[in-house]
Amino acid sequence: MGTKKLGNSPKMLMFQLLYVEQPNVVVEAVVEQLRKIYPSVEYNEQAKGLIFPEIEIEYENHRGPAQCVIMAGEQYERAALEEAFLQQNWHWNEAAEVEQMCAYSLSVSDFMSRGLEPRVRIVLLQQVLLAFVKVTKPSAIVSIHGEKLIDPVVFEADCQDPNYVALDLVANVRLFNINNPEYKQFLMDTIGLHSLGLSDFQLFFDQKEYIEAVASRLWDYAYYTMQVGDVIDQGHTIEGLEEGSKWDCTKEYSASQPKRTIINIEAKE
Repeated sequence: MGTKKLGNSPKMLMFQLLYVEQPNVVVEAVVEQLRKIYPSVEYNEQAKGLIFPEIEIEYENHRGPAQCVIMAGEQYERAALEEAFLQQNWHWNEAAEVEQMCAYSLSVSDFMSRGLEPRVRIVLLQQVLLAFVKVTKPSAIVSIHGEKLIDPVVFEADCQDPNYVALDLVANVRLFNINNPEYKQFLMDTIGLHSLGLSDFQLFFDQKEYIEAVASRLWDYAYYTMQVGDVIDQGHTIEGLEEGSKWDCTKEYSASQPKRTIINIEAKE
């Protein structure tokens, strides 16, 4: 019987836009917004998809355009949103309260785009979601693989920076108080990099005063990996919290759910 090989396969990136009232989705207005960035974008009514000829994907026997599928005007089923999505929104204190008010949703996914480089995928979804935010004014964005909610107002403001690449649409940094004598008091990890085919990161530690610094460092690792690929491997070292410090890396399966390949970071004492 074979042993499962470490590594994450890219997944279809999925998001929900949540609304208090049923949105009036004018697709033509969304396309008009997108054509400022992707002049050749078209909407296929039959497939309910946006087609991006400027972004080609290489398949086994042919090349084809990137696509995003839109499912609009659905009644929002709050029970379908797991509790985990409401527990790790350190960036938005009002997330759970806003989610409770929402009754409708619109789903967006990057259908047939898993072959793109992570940065290209993120920028594509970033522009699609930004167009929908501008046109339909949602109350919240749900990142399915990042297991979190995002404030659309903050997201739109962040997009004003021309250098902003919205990895935080896809990924999140989480904190768990595990209080298990076999481990340490805290576990912090990234989630969502796995959906891009990259390794997530995890770190066990005891010092509460390090939480913010560890979170910042995990985001540094996440952005680095997005830019250069899944290059951190078994036996490598990466920079710790102190300048010049080195932490050991082990590639293994995650201690947290969902089970995925991660880089476990061992902070040297």
